[in-house]
Order: sequence, then structure tokens, then C-alpha cells
Amino acid sequence: MNPNSRSRCVLVCTGFIGLFSIFSFRLIYLQAIKHDEYAGLAAEKHVYKQIIHAERGTILDANSEVLAHNIPVETVVADATHLNNRQAIVALVSHELGIPSKELAEKLDNERRYIVIKREVPAATANALREKLRAGNLRGIYFEHDATRIYPNGSMLCHVIGFTDFDHSTGRTAIVSSSTTEPARRSCLTADRSALHATATRSI
Repeated sequence: MNPNSRSRCVLVCTGFIGLFSIFSFRLIYLQAIKHDEYAGLAAEKHVYKQIIHAERGTILDANSEVLAHNIPVETVVADATHLNNRQAIVALVSHELGIPSKELAEKLDNERRYIVIKREVPAATANALREKLRAGNLRGIYFEHDATRIYPNGSMLCHVIGFTDFDHSTGRTAIVSSSTTEPARRSCLTADRSALHATATRSI
């Protein structure tokens, strides 16, 4: 092999070695040094944390008659960035939830990711809407489990057991009366909330 050919061969081999060295360093940098950072970014895209609020307990009198209990309901919300057919979604949701279509269209005419459409929707109504959204392959409407407090005797014993109402600051049902059974027995009627980690692909 003449000197020129040998020089070119050495130059080519050196180039390949340098190239593979750069790739190797980049791979080590991503897999070892930046591993935690990129793993966290990946988790944020595929996993979200949802707080599960415990329901308040049932209140009974001395004869085991129910004075206060819960009925499961759902809050219907929308993610405007996920809506795939606004016109069809507005028509279906407005019909099922009894909301004027013009009002609903205005509410969804933005790019907000969390829009409350209606609270305290009966479970049966929410399930029917969920199935129709699935059947029409309509995306962007989601459901959050909640419960509404029911007092069979109405306001007759409210001065004794107290009552609850929706708290707009927290988005949850809160105690209204401050000196009766509901707040006095808070530790007995409520439980610690827990968290659910789930995939970011929310089902409708």
C-alpha cells in the first residue's frame, strides 16, 4: 500500500472513530446524566395525578332512620384542545344535559383545557351521554365523580345536623353551618383523600 492510500485509510478510520465517539458520548449523556430529567418529562406526558375525594358518611338517628346521605353525581367538563367535532358535541351535550346550544357553544369557543359544563349531573344521565359520545367517536368531554348531599327531612332538622352546599373556591361540597352535627363530627363523616395515578389518555 502506497503512503497516500495509507494516509487516506488512516484519515477515514479516524473520522469513523471520532463520529462513533460523538454518538457514544451523546448516548451516555442522555441515558446516564440526563436520565432523570427526561424520565420525568415522559411521565408528565403519560401519567397524571387525580385526587379522589372521599364521600361524607351517612347520618342516622337513634332509630337508624337516615337523616343525611349521599347520591352519586358527576361533573361534566370539557378540554377545548381535545374537541374533535365541536358542532356535533354541542348538539349532543346540549340535548342530553338540557343546556341551550348557543350558551354551550360560547362556553366551548376557546382553547381552555378545563371547562365546567354542568355540575351534579345524575349518574344515569352522565352514563347515557358517555355512551353516545363513544358511539359517535366524539372526544374532549370528560366526567368527574362527585356526590350530592341529600336530607330526606329537608330543612326540618337543619338546625341540628347542619347542611352542606357547593363551595366555588374549592370546587367541592363544603359545610355551610358551623355549629351542628355536620361540622362537629367532621372526623367521623369524612375520610382522608387519596390520589390515583393513571395514564394521561382519559376515557370518556
